[in-house]
Amino acid sequence: MNKESFSLPPVTTNSSGEERTAGYEFEFTGLSLNDSASIISELYGGVIEQISSYEYKIKNTDFGDFSVELDAQLLRDKKYEPILKKIGLDIESFEDKKSIEKSLMEMASSVVPFEIVTPPVPLSRMHHLEKLINYLREKKAQGTKSSFFYAFGLHINPEIISEKVESLLNHLRAYVLLDAWVRKDASIDISRRLTPYINEYEKEYVKLILNEDYQPDLRRFIKDYFAFGNSRNRPLDLLPLFMHLDEEYTKRFLDESLTSARPTWHYRLPNCSLEVESWSLASEWNRWILVEKLADDSSALKELSSKYIELESQSILGFEAKWVGLMERWVISYG
Repeated sequence: MNKESFSLPPVTTNSSGEERTAGYEFEFTGLSLNDSASIISELYGGVIEQISSYEYKIKNTDFGDFSVELDAQLLRDKKYEPILKKIGLDIESFEDKKSIEKSLMEMASSVVPFEIVTPPVPLSRMHHLEKLINYLREKKAQGTKSSFFYAFGLHINPEIISEKVESLLNHLRAYVLLDAWVRKDASIDISRRLTPYINEYEKEYVKLILNEDYQPDLRRFIKDYFAFGNSRNRPLDLLPLFMHLDEEYTKRFLDESLTSARPTWHYRLPNCSLEVESWSLASEWNRWILVEKLADDSSALKELSSKYIELESQSILGFEAKWVGLMERWVISYG
């Protein structure tokens, strides 16, 4: 069992002075939704409620409400029903509706994962989630490394420390500075790198936000994010946060309904290699903590931002390798 512990961020309370929380989303396959729900209930208590063939809730656990679902909105929200009706098939009229839904789920689960979504968990209690990882591993759940085709991810949703744009921008700056180093250190699987889910930010956008003269208000910050082609498919997805801060304005730039508002970062980069004995939540969380530490160090953040812009402008080839080496030295010195 991996012994790495969860590091604490520089700021452990939110703007209201309460202990910060973080939620997790695990993508995997190899177990049924019912078995997955039972594992959660066995570990943390709660009552299992089947919402549909594709979704279960585990309510009133020690941490709040979990959900287990097929990670395909088309099936979860039953958006296939009006499509089938258009060609003369009304699911509601079939005697064995559950059998049809089961067949749809079996077909979908070969290409899309199941997903466990945790409630927000206080920082001081996050280590309890490692029990879930260990139990899923014992039950032969399959994660990112189980197949070349499994581009499964772990999403971490740390609560923000402040709604001030300066704080938000500094965290984004810290992330883009560390992104290449994290991708290498975490050995992001090729199956994930080949998908569009964790596309890097465009270099021009990175240079814009790293410029110390860039001091936008919230709406300018949101507008620029979309102006450079950013979407939910970024390793640090800001859409849920923008929806929380200014839902009306953010919706002007959205043409899909997958984004819900919440006062958190949506960190999507890590593998979900829960089948690997040496893999742990703590190791992925601790890479995120480096982002928060850099964001909290205004002097280092300013210096590294300036170095990034300078080095990128001077490098014809090999910029990324040089930058990863520089950030490696920062990580070692900070530790």
